[in-house]
Amino acid sequence: MFENEPDLLTRSDAQRLLKVGKNTILFYIKEGYLPAYMLGNSYRIDKKDLEIFVKNSSYQTAY
Repeated sequence: MFENEPDLLTRSDAQRLLKVGKNTILFYIKEGYLPAYMLGNSYRIDKKDLEIFVKNSSYQTAY
């Protein structure tokens, strides 16, 4: 699904791929819908977790 993306994404990368804003992606992370890890002061999201999130949620986007 996101073949050309790195294995570890930034919050901004995930926002861009999902076409959502900062508050929306932070909501997904803080509510536990999208697993993310802190690296310093920044979130990192495993590409596989993002793919699972898209496949298993009611989230819809045009790819």
